[in-house]
Amino acid sequence: MIDRARMMSSTTSDDPPARRDDLRAGDRLDRIGAWLVEHVTPDWSAARFTALARTSGGVSYETWIVDAEDPADPQDRRARFVLRRQPLRGPVEPYDVLGEAAVYAGLADTGVPVPRVLGTCADLAVAGRPFAVLEYIDGEVPDYRTLMQRDEWIDPARRANMARQFMGVLGAAQRVDWRRFERFAALASGPRPREPERLHALIEHMLATAAHRMADWVPHPIFRDAARWCQEHAPDGDPDDMVLIHGDFKVGNFIWRDERIVAFLDWEGAMVGDPLQDLGYACHPAMREPRPDLMAMLAPLDDLIAYYEAASERTVDRRRLHYYVVYALLFHTWTLTIGLPSIAEWDGDMRMATGYKKLNQVTRLLTAQIEAYEAGRGVL
Repeated sequence: MIDRARMMSSTTSDDPPARRDDLRAGDRLDRIGAWLVEHVTPDWSAARFTALARTSGGVSYETWIVDAEDPADPQDRRARFVLRRQPLRGPVEPYDVLGEAAVYAGLADTGVPVPRVLGTCADLAVAGRPFAVLEYIDGEVPDYRTLMQRDEWIDPARRANMARQFMGVLGAAQRVDWRRFERFAALASGPRPREPERLHALIEHMLATAAHRMADWVPHPIFRDAARWCQEHAPDGDPDDMVLIHGDFKVGNFIWRDERIVAFLDWEGAMVGDPLQDLGYACHPAMREPRPDLMAMLAPLDDLIAYYEAASERTVDRRRLHYYVVYALLFHTWTLTIGLPSIAEWDGDMRMATGYKKLNQVTRLLTAQIEAYEAGRGVL
């Protein structure tokens, strides 16, 4: 049952502008409510959905918070769910919300903290696009840009605990057997590319999509040249030592509660590759701008490496790690390069407006890290 009046009034000031395909438009609320009753709350006596509000976080998938209650339950049963809907279009395509949900499901009970998947829907008649419903996990999502204002950052011991937790999740993810994930079935059963081949293919995709998206915009030769540099300097690796990669491993993608990471989010970019790719992303210079000496705004490089080595039981090759820091900057430059024209031309989402300034910053960091790598200097 849908409490339409309460759901329509549940919009918050953080909701992005409504569009014609808004989940609350027309009779879509009734169809979603019926689907939730059948697939998410089938054991409730009389489920009533009372709130539906879109969160402002994230620029890929739509994330909606759904509140439910059961007035017929003697215990006044209440619950909150997260509905993730695939975007109509976006800068970093293709999108596959059902594939991301499958990764969440595959990570259940592995030691990697993730929300439980409560249901998935591919029927476009329900919500206009595929979506997944996940467990709502209470807590805070720290942001690296405001981390310095938090008590657990100010206290060195608590900050070190967060850094160890951060690396603990990475170590746990790398111990997961990726071969049992359906999305990696072809890779598991067939020949696996060596690391230079894998990176070459990823970078060719970046170059092709950037050329297409930037056709009517100012060209970005630094990105093109840096991409070729990354292809030429890709480190070799053992195809049998590939691990599950998150792809956006940063502060801002986990939920923090009671001094621990209770959920790691946003697995849409999950892939398989070199163990140091996610660690390199965590050391991304643009994500530690207020304190360049603290990787991920959490710990000095030596400490973060020590936490990672303890969690993963691996030894870090720092030269190799430096390459993946450069690669992280290339990836970030690419997302901004293709994302800004897309946002401007398609839907004018002003949350991305700061990206114009960020593109210049990340491009400068990219060239600086390439120069540092060639000069034999460290990540800092």
